[in-house]
Amino acid sequence: MKQRLLPLAIIFLGLTANAQVGIGTPNPGSTLDVRGSYATPYKSITAATYTFLSTDQYLDFRGTAASTWTLPPAQAVPGNFAGRIYEIRNGGTADITILPSGTETIDVSYLSSAQSRFTVPAGYYATVKSTGNTSGVTWVVTLLTVGNTTSEGSSGFSTSILGYTPKKASLRTVPATYGGVSVAERGCKKYSGNGHTYCAYQLGGPKNFYDTFNFAKQVGGYIVTMTGNNERTWVNSNLLAAAPNGYTFDHSVWIGYNKVAYPGNPVQFTWITGEDWVIDWTTSPNSTPENWFNTGEPNNAGGSEGSCHILATNRSSTRRWNDLNGTSTNDSGNSGTDFDQVILEFNED
Repeated sequence: MKQRLLPLAIIFLGLTANAQVGIGTPNPGSTLDVRGSYATPYKSITAATYTFLSTDQYLDFRGTAASTWTLPPAQAVPGNFAGRIYEIRNGGTADITILPSGTETIDVSYLSSAQSRFTVPAGYYATVKSTGNTSGVTWVVTLLTVGNTTSEGSSGFSTSILGYTPKKASLRTVPATYGGVSVAERGCKKYSGNGHTYCAYQLGGPKNFYDTFNFAKQVGGYIVTMTGNNERTWVNSNLLAAAPNGYTFDHSVWIGYNKVAYPGNPVQFTWITGEDWVIDWTTSPNSTPENWFNTGEPNNAGGSEGSCHILATNRSSTRRWNDLNGTSTNDSGNSGTDFDQVILEFNED
């Protein structure tokens, strides 16, 4: 009898190995079709170190000091866990550093591939997924984003679009020099409208938009974005204005608004953080973003103006905006001032 049952069992397994499985439905439409609620493990962590378990899925950090978490080593036997997903919520007040095992690496974005570690800042969410590789890049970050917020200027913020994860303002690294010029931090202030910190830097020489972007990345913040009039007014009054209210930043200043050539579509301006404009719904005949561009701007003069900046005081006393070629180091067509003053924004303290 056992000899007869064994072949039948093998045949049954062969028929069902590629079958669709339905839970709560007799007619599954996918490989696994669940018509109802389902549960996955939840775990809260406060420890300074943690090693992911095979039974983990959703991990919620609630610590008050920096923590280091280590992903499990890839394996070929007894079974490859390709596709395994870990969801991470940093609900604490300190950063989490995620480490792959040994010499294995993790892809964070196209600008940060094969990394030996990555950071999930306080208030951020992340999802990591196993590639199935047993060496090299064994994990990829499929989501890294700031938590839900109702603050002005934070809607849609994306580290994937920015290309890196900003640091807390308290963890910023200010070099003495950058690109052959001196760097002096004039001061930092926090805006209550979104909880962000803004820092002002005087450079010893001018920098174009692209060098300024890299400078911001090195420090740990990003070129200031002003998606609504309240934020813009605050920046003007507290950073750009003459002392003692501001830092007397009266030269041209880059903002993080740049053209992107989306495949199959015309180039269009986008905030470098992926944020959305605050919309003025009362304007006619069409609603408009709460921008502060100078009259007739952006006009793409010469067909090559793909970056934007705040006009110098001698060109606009109200500090309106203008588009300009991002390779420029001097606003020669308008105020004639150098781009040697920089405002960086930080999401967190």
